[in-house]
Amino acid sequence: MKNYISQLHGNEQNTVHCIKKLIAGQMNALIIYGFGFETVSMVKRSAFIKKHIKEKRSFTCDLLIITPDPVTIDNAKKTEVQEMIAHFGQVNMTVHTISFVLQQLNNGNLFFNWVHKNAMLLHNHNNSVQLLPPAISSEYWPQVEAFYAADPEMASYLHVNLQPIVKPHPKEKAPAQPPLEIRLTLDTQPGWQAAAPDHVARGNIQ
Repeated sequence: MKNYISQLHGNEQNTVHCIKKLIAGQMNALIIYGFGFETVSMVKRSAFIKKHIKEKRSFTCDLLIITPDPVTIDNAKKTEVQEMIAHFGQVNMTVHTISFVLQQLNNGNLFFNWVHKNAMLLHNHNNSVQLLPPAISSEYWPQVEAFYAADPEMASYLHVNLQPIVKPHPKEKAPAQPPLEIRLTLDTQPGWQAAAPDHVARGNIQ
């Protein structure tokens, strides 16, 4: 299940919509995922200024941009696009071709698989997401959490793969003990008495 832009607040939605629309047009993007968003708001009030409320906002987002194979996005192009959208806030762009992303997904790369699983799908040109393999399960969450805790800047995102999920073996049940057999025999003299099972009685006779 994907996280969609509707989960953002109104101002954030408008900002992200404008950013992804501009990037999609400038880079011919097939897919754009948003995997990090941060909005910081500062409100200042003072009795010594006429305008009693002074508000500052800053917006940061992290995007994975997937382009067609023939499209090459060099650093100059990325810089050009970032300058065009700088007034919206800070946009951190990770750009790769569709063939590279497919290779990373199939090789078990943690970053690409978790973005595909859990990031916000912002742009999906001609339903290009169908080109990608099925998303991984949520069982990998502990590995993802540990990766982010160790490397919040995700500088090593190209070099960390998912590890196989080790499931504990079910405990073996102890073999069931045979039920204890108790027989009652009637003796006319002392009354009812417990009698040992046949095999115990035979052992005593021997």
